[in-house]
Amino acid sequence: MAPVESFEVADGDAGERLDHVVARLLGVSRGYARKLIGGERVLLGGRPAAKGTELRRGDRVEILPFARPEDPPAPNPGLALSVLVETSGLVAIDKPAGQATHPLEHSERDTTLNAVVARFPNVCGVAEGGLRSGVVHRLDPGTSGVLVFALDDDAWRGARAAFAERRVHKRYVARVHGAFAGERETKLMLESRGARVRVVSHGGRVALSHFRALVTGRDESLVEIEMRTGVRHQIRATLAYLGFPVVGDSLYGSSVAMSRHLLHARSISWGDFAAEAPLPAEFETPIE
Repeated sequence: MAPVESFEVADGDAGERLDHVVARLLGVSRGYARKLIGGERVLLGGRPAAKGTELRRGDRVEILPFARPEDPPAPNPGLALSVLVETSGLVAIDKPAGQATHPLEHSERDTTLNAVVARFPNVCGVAEGGLRSGVVHRLDPGTSGVLVFALDDDAWRGARAAFAERRVHKRYVARVHGAFAGERETKLMLESRGARVRVVSHGGRVALSHFRALVTGRDESLVEIEMRTGVRHQIRATLAYLGFPVVGDSLYGSSVAMSRHLLHARSISWGDFAAEAPLPAEFETPIE
């Protein structure tokens, strides 16, 4: 593979670390330069080298083809995309379970955003740009349902302002373990610890939720949730804390092994924008 950049280390760069020089040469952050070096996109003397390698005068540094941080994700027209609502500046997607909202690396091609780019190429560069182009909010990979992307910066700013001002109304449906009955309002402090989120007495972020039983069974129940805030894993962690973990959610105590957890983003709305996604088949199994 032919390099896209190649240079010989001059006196001024001799003695410097490889990652520092690569960052300066390419105009990227040191963190991104280290990622390129770790991914063997940088060769020193024709071979991959460690990020902290001290350069010597006359060393040959070659940069293999790479994606810049601002480059959008690759379009994937082969990925199914269920459009719920399309307006002049926003599009709502019915995201399937098992699919990430957006890629973390340019090599990823199977996220919702990869499909959105293929259908709506004008999303590229919107808002944060790069691998987060047009992302208004996120859903966990295992959560299905309504996911919104902005197709221009004005729409993104309006949507983010609605989130910041708590004008966004979101309803979820969860299938949970246990006999959940009635309604309850919760206010908890949640703190992220690695992959999990836990309830704490001090610190953390305030998580406000309203739960209402739709169907109450002996061993499982169907619950509707209205989120007042948007804390990571808010619904899953709160339901587990209350003693009603989401079915299939092994991270928070479910005893049922499934390819997904049974949490679905049913609807979202703010101002004159609204979208709703039908319940997947897994939620329709009768509850006794």
